[in-house]
Amino acid sequence: MTRTIKLKTVLPYTPETVWKALTKPELLGSWFMENNIEPTQGHYFTFRMKPQKGWDGITHCKVISVEPLKHIAYTYRGEATGEKALACAGIHSDTADKLTKGIFTKLDTVLSFTLEPTCGGTILSMEHSGYKGLKLVIISLIMQMGWKKQLRKKLPKVLERITNE
Repeated sequence: MTRTIKLKTVLPYTPETVWKALTKPELLGSWFMENNIEPTQGHYFTFRMKPQKGWDGITHCKVISVEPLKHIAYTYRGEATGEKALACAGIHSDTADKLTKGIFTKLDTVLSFTLEPTCGGTILSMEHSGYKGLKLVIISLIMQMGWKKQLRKKLPKVLERITNE
């Protein structure tokens, strides 16, 4: 059993602007997580957050593919429990906590973003692949909710801010 999260959103901003929000550490950090990314193939970097219940706050990454203004992909690895995925998705309920309690797994996935210019903006496609096994498939369903929030609410706010600077 494997699963890939696939999301697509149309943003009314140029590919250059969207690319900045995906590859400049301070901008990526303002809508996702603090990081030290460089859009250079082979670059190792981390995403960091305050440690949370079930997670040390660190995601380890390596850029595996980059085509400036068009595509970036990197490994996305860490260890966490189901509570971490719930927290990132903004889900807090006794039922959800009970369902994910005890789910501990190593995340060894690939995250990629593809930008396609369109009339008046950019089509941003995101794929987060490599969820293998029942535990990770469950985690992926929760993480998909978090990704939707990031790409459809938080990222557009950053893009609006940087175009008005």
